[in-house]
Amino acid sequence: MNRKLLTSLFVGILAFFSCSVFAQNSATLAERHVQNGQNCAACHSENPPAQAVPTEKCQSCHGGFEAMKEKTKDCKPNPHYTHMGDQPCEECHKGHQPSVNMCAQCHKIELNVK
Repeated sequence: MNRKLLTSLFVGILAFFSCSVFAQNSATLAERHVQNGQNCAACHSENPPAQAVPTEKCQSCHGGFEAMKEKTKDCKPNPHYTHMGDQPCEECHKGHQPSVNMCAQCHKIELNVK
């Protein structure tokens, strides 16, 4: 095989495992934020935290809806580009509980929601 074909194959496999249900992801969203050096106040404005983090706060670090669609463009299907339009982050991403695949409520779609 030539180098270009091998590179394409590698990138495809990497995209599959980063977007698939087979990707390992045991920590909650809050735990992963702490592992990356964030504290509760980085996301929550009240102390002690009492509410879900609003989408605007998520977007202040992760970018807006268009940026997230671009970041996940190689996932099939793209979880941020749907017929439901732009959904609040907390619909799928749960800070202190396992995140959920909102699409699976109606569709037979498996996504690794982090």
